[in-house]
Amino acid sequence: MLEIPMNEKFPKNKEERDRQDFIDDMDLEYFRAKSKMEIEHLKFHAVEPLTSGIFPISQKVSVFSDLPYGKIGTIGEAGCGPLALEYALRANGIQVDFEELVREIAHKGYRAYLYNIQGNIIDGCGTEYCLFDNFGYRLNSVSQVIRELEAKSMICTLVQNSIYRRNVNAKGRHFVNLIGIDRAQNAIIMDGNLIWDERYPDEAIKKIPVKEFASAIRAAWVWDKRKMEGLVK
Repeated sequence: MLEIPMNEKFPKNKEERDRQDFIDDMDLEYFRAKSKMEIEHLKFHAVEPLTSGIFPISQKVSVFSDLPYGKIGTIGEAGCGPLALEYALRANGIQVDFEELVREIAHKGYRAYLYNIQGNIIDGCGTEYCLFDNFGYRLNSVSQVIRELEAKSMICTLVQNSIYRRNVNAKGRHFVNLIGIDRAQNAIIMDGNLIWDERYPDEAIKKIPVKEFASAIRAAWVWDKRKMEGLVK
């Protein structure tokens, strides 16, 4: 049985959604501005990948792609947040039923929605960031991200798609896990969009020059195993 605390900040209408988005955007801009000043001066050392396992769940190519995620949307469309948590749990030896995990996340108010002025849900908009506060600790800058990674901690990052995907027209943001840095100064990333299938080993890990990846980060959490163990009752 899984147990996630209720999201007490769950926006229930457009006014609350706009207020929460404003607060989140201020935090994201603070992280971006502070990290921009740091990146050129940081030294990035090689960090061996913190996991080498093949993870069977893909956001885009798996039996879970059409799994409903809350009242609107599917894992294939908007499941990068639950998958980032699933990968971290599995990498730490904590096995959960993914369908149950998705239902629990949505039921406890972490599926994010957009509202019209009448207060009706009109679309989904990812996962509420406070979900990750339950299973990790928020980091304030890229320098903290690198220190925690070097200390052998897996990092959940929220990245700007236009930079991360190297496409100025790419919209929105995306949750991925940073698990290492190779000797060629590439960030090694677990991404729910990839194909986690041993038949396609080259598709299971994404690599991006670490400074480029760092410039795409808008928020980050270091996963905490003790907190994640508390999910399973």
